[in-house]
Amino acid sequence: MIIAAKCAPCEDKLSWVKNAGLEAVELYLSKDYLKSIPGLIERCKKFALRYAVHAPTDGSGLKELRDLIRGIGAEVVIFHNIYWEDEWGDIVKYFQENPVRLCVENTYSSNEAVKFMRRYGIGRCLDLEHAQLECAGVYEDEFINIMQGVFHVHITGYTYGSKLWHTHIHYSPEHNRYLLSLLKKTGYSGFVVSEARPSLQSYAEFKRLREFYEDWEKSCENTQEIFKIYKK
Repeated sequence: MIIAAKCAPCEDKLSWVKNAGLEAVELYLSKDYLKSIPGLIERCKKFALRYAVHAPTDGSGLKELRDLIRGIGAEVVIFHNIYWEDEWGDIVKYFQENPVRLCVENTYSSNEAVKFMRRYGIGRCLDLEHAQLECAGVYEDEFINIMQGVFHVHITGYTYGSKLWHTHIHYSPEHNRYLLSLLKKTGYSGFVVSEARPSLQSYAEFKRLREFYEDWEKSCENTQEIFKIYKK
């Protein structure tokens, strides 16, 4: 697995991600950010990072999005389910010549992406904050089943009933060691994006994120029983 931060494509935040020792980032995008693609590409290429991008939710901008993906070598592009049925086929055709994986994020239901996976071959982006809201917690057997078909993951410090919306994963350390171990048990090897709100996107927080993840990795290496059941 590759731990990643999420932030807007701003030079200061990208530098914090890189200097904190992280190797990957998911870019938050809006139609305003897509107005100057050459400048955006130049900014991102200053940093030796692996990129995923989240398509804007306030407009399509498919041409601009495609140009950005090509320019920075993005590996994954994530969409919310905001398009009409007849638009998804066009989206797939638009990106078919790019070596990038298209994913649909679950917002209300973990099975939301299944129809796109079946019809268009689009991957599943599993947002674990949304999934916990849907299930009123962690339904372990179902989570493992869903994780086995995942291509990209969003995770936060949220636990059901808490107020830790869009905080970093180190805000709920024991709970997220458990979720990371569930992912590892399924053999997942893609990006794990700590999807924290802008106020928590700082060098200090990104550094804590890296340290937490490395500590979890070491705990897996130092014990034969890497999967421990977490109970409150």
